[in-house]
Amino acid sequence: MLEKEIERVGIPAVLITALTPVAKMFGANRIAQGIGITNPVGNPKASPDEEKASRKRLVTAALQLLTEKIEEGILPTVGSNKIDL
Repeated sequence: MLEKEIERVGIPAVLITALTPVAKMFGANRIAQGIGITNPVGNPKASPDEEKASRKRLVTAALQLLTEKIEEGILPTVGSNKIDL
């Protein structure tokens, strides 16, 4: 995964995906739960204002993940189980 390669050279990265189990399976270090498979950072059914607010929450949460230290055996994630998007 691209996120792992970016991390390997020392740049913190967050993977925004709707396929969190797949990201975990491939060893992503930081994962933000996206909205949908075809639109991980958007919701085509939302109004423009709702869409903007949703994207802002998701990007803010992903940026928060960048500040978290990666510890062995602990996978920092954001989504329905940690931060309400």
